Amino acid sequence: MTPQGVFGGVAEVDDYVKSQTTFTQFYDGFGFYGTLGSIDTDGMFKVKFASKKTAIVEGAPVAVPKIITLVGGWNYLPCPYQSPVELSIAMPKMTYAEDDMVKSQITFSTFYGEYGWYGTLKDLAPGQGYKLKTAIGGSATFDGK
Repeated sequence: MTPQGVFGGVAEVDDYVKSQTTFTQFYDGFGFYGTLGSIDTDGMFKVKFASKKTAIVEGAPVAVPKIITLVGGWNYLPCPYQSPVELSIAMPKMTYAEDDMVKSQITFSTFYGEYGWYGTLKDLAPGQGYKLKTAIGGSATFDGK
């Protein structure tokens, strides 16, 4: 999926889309231009519209299990589920370290080795993106179990 294919029907000057490492901006008469060439289900995307609008993004559900690659430090984390899933079940399976953290736009939870995830973020919800800080990177699997 391209930014133009996903947002082109509602895009206007100064709208932009950002992944963890790339971005694209909409220019009148040209369309989207920048280093972000595709939108996938492996991460979260920040979208800034120049004016208030609603964009409806439709597509096939993401199949789980879904494997993603995380880096040590901050990661943009998608939610591959079709309904909210409790955080302890929803988080991709990998070895988390003490004080790893996951944040939504307004809530967060911290990982404690003896306890698990604790904080105000209780579940991952479809249509939302999250930031995940991990001490180490590697392969992680969403399985919803």
